[in-house]
Amino acid sequence: MDNNRETGKNGEDAAAIFLIERNFIILERNYRCGRAGEMDIIAQKENLVIFVEVKSRSTPLYGGALFSISGKKKKSLRFIAHHFINRWHFPDHTIFRFDLIAIEQGNILWARDILR
Repeated sequence: MDNNRETGKNGEDAAAIFLIERNFIILERNYRCGRAGEMDIIAQKENLVIFVEVKSRSTPLYGGALFSISGKKKKSLRFIAHHFINRWHFPDHTIFRFDLIAIEQGNILWARDILR
């Protein structure tokens, strides 16, 4: 496994544990939607479902993880979320949100509602 892929996998594992420790249930990991790509984590806590993009950086050389989501990626995340929602049939009172969990040099930052 190359170093970037290993960093990403370790970051996703850490993010999943982080959410579980906060009483979220992991519904999906690496949810694929054809050519649109994948959602790193989809988790639920009560009536809140979060679609989580995980960004891991071993060094801050190329800018912070919070600034690494392009407009194209945001569009892709929305498309994947709609696909997932249509397959699961959630109750009307369900709240959906896009979050980012950034892991840089061992620190975890949770940015909520990033696609307002």
